[in-house]
Amino acid sequence: PGPYKKEWRDTLLRKLLEAQTQIRETAPENMRDITLISLEELSEIRRIWLEEKHEFDDSLPRIYKEVTGEKFKDCRPGAGISLLGSDEWSVLEEICNGDEMHLELMAKLLDTERQYYIKSHRYKIYESLEQCFETSSRSKEEAIQNAHNKRDLKEAVEQGKVSEKIKQLSWANMKFSRQNSADIE
Repeated sequence: PGPYKKEWRDTLLRKLLEAQTQIRETAPENMRDITLISLEELSEIRRIWLEEKHEFDDSLPRIYKEVTGEKFKDCRPGAGISLLGSDEWSVLEEICNGDEMHLELMAKLLDTERQYYIKSHRYKIYESLEQCFETSSRSKEEAIQNAHNKRDLKEAVEQGKVSEKIKQLSWANMKFSRQNSADIE
């Protein structure tokens, strides 16, 4: 199964660390040094979450500390350096208003910009940003159209220009329909 959403990856990691902690505290003496997940494996998970999943809130050290009571020590050089953190992630979640696909795309775009910001040259940045749209859950056109539709609907509601009959859009007709939002006057 998979890929898993961020929330579930965090939950699964927490449960694994809780199981490891419980074993170390309650198992017979000769079994208390059992390791279900090594620090090297945790470091690789952190790298994947930060670099491939673009989750700049860096939740792994926080989860590790909450469950084990110990500070997470990443074995990778420079692993603790970040320009964006959990505060920025919270703001981004608020801006995206619960739309996980929008959050995913925005995180990819911001992290791609961050990666190029720290480089001495920005060669191929536009190709990398385009790749974010291409690998997003929506196509570039769908993402842009969805953003425009949401903005237009919000403006119509604020101005009281929404018709009496609003067509309720499902994921399927948003995904497969090429019609514009015709219910806004």
